[in-house]
Amino acid sequence: DVTYGWWAGNSMVTNRSGRFIASHAAHTGLIAFAAGANTLWELARYDPSVPMGHQTAISLSHLASIGIGFDEAGAWTGAGVVTIGILHLILSMVYGAGGLMHAVVFDADIQESTVIQAKKFKLERDNPDNQTFILGHHLIFFGVACIWFVEWARIHGIYDPAIGAVRQVNYNLDLTAIWNHQFDFISIDSLEDVMGGHAFLAFFEIGGGAFHIATKQIGEYTKFKGAGLLSAEAILSWSLAGIG
Repeated sequence: DVTYGWWAGNSMVTNRSGRFIASHAAHTGLIAFAAGANTLWELARYDPSVPMGHQTAISLSHLASIGIGFDEAGAWTGAGVVTIGILHLILSMVYGAGGLMHAVVFDADIQESTVIQAKKFKLERDNPDNQTFILGHHLIFFGVACIWFVEWARIHGIYDPAIGAVRQVNYNLDLTAIWNHQFDFISIDSLEDVMGGHAFLAFFEIGGGAFHIATKQIGEYTKFKGAGLLSAEAILSWSLAGIG
């Protein structure tokens, strides 16, 4: 039963979890399109004679930070940037098609679907077991992303501003250092420590995600508990984005 006004966020998709997924898929498609288009737009206007920090480059700067677009000597070549931009444009069409299918073809309510696995992901804000099940899968995806970042830095390498070149970075999984840096992480000046923090996050998130999937709600459940889980996930997402 809806207990809030039509102006509240997501009120239009109450008991229409399929449409809720459609809106998220469309949103993801827009983000992917913006990332790909902006990358190609910046590359077309990039002037190698001017420092990147003095140009209006956002996407190129982020790619440069993970060692994409440089040669082994640290000189900017733009290699691989076009591929990444086009890949994002293609993925935006895939996400958009998925959103259209959920909006037009598939059931409005996932609970009405004939796919058993799909029913488990119906968003029920008043169902603690459903909330913790969905949250667990999100945490695992975050952990896998951290593993990808750590392995990318170890095998391919990322840009080190201290030497002005791309180098391979092995993670330093020092739990004492990670604990000591939880409140002064802005002062970290070692890429090895940064990778070590991401490696720890990967283990912590995947373990927590598996725990959420395998167990049911623990402790007393209140009407605010579901919103609290979603808020915690949102905070974690922004934290990881800031760390990256």
